Amino acid sequence: MKTAFLCAAGGVALGVLSLLLNTVLPGNSSRLVNSGAVWAVGAFAAGAVVRTGRWRLWIAGIAVLVGAVAGYYGGLVVFEHRHVGADVLTGPVGWSVVGLAAGPVFATAGAWWRDERRGRRVVGLCVLGGVFLAEAGYLVVSDRPVGEAALVAAIGVAVPLALGRGVAERALAVAALVPATAVGLLGYLALDSVLDVAFTR
Repeated sequence: MKTAFLCAAGGVALGVLSLLLNTVLPGNSSRLVNSGAVWAVGAFAAGAVVRTGRWRLWIAGIAVLVGAVAGYYGGLVVFEHRHVGADVLTGPVGWSVVGLAAGPVFATAGAWWRDERRGRRVVGLCVLGGVFLAEAGYLVVSDRPVGEAALVAAIGVAVPLALGRGVAERALAVAALVPATAVGLLGYLALDSVLDVAFTR
């Protein structure tokens, strides 16, 4: 319970910080806070800290991502005085559902990154790096600025290089980014279609 509370509090802080920094960071760098992949880092970090217990991992990841949604939309109310009503609940509800699905995935990836088995570490790294590359691909097909996509893609490639153990593990993780990116991009496109329908009803 204490772990879930701390993860949720960290998620709320992440959401509020994302909102506040989004108006401060210049140019393409604002993508660093207005990014699902960056929020995924929070769930990954929670998993890396918790490490053991499937349910504990999953709850930690969910708490971070749902907390981030609460922090972001709560920040809109507090700092930007947005109206609260049934008609504006689609956003927080939709993204919370995404958090329920994505939280366990990225928390598990974080725990696997701390594992002693190389195979699991490689999977953990390619999942985290792959979500950044998938988001970069999504930005390209969505006609967003090339600079945003390039920045996010660079982070994706940097993840296994920075967090891998040794040359062989880094090389394997970079190679594994290819299928991870393909799967992630399909996920982004499917999610975009679902949320587009939900937000425009």
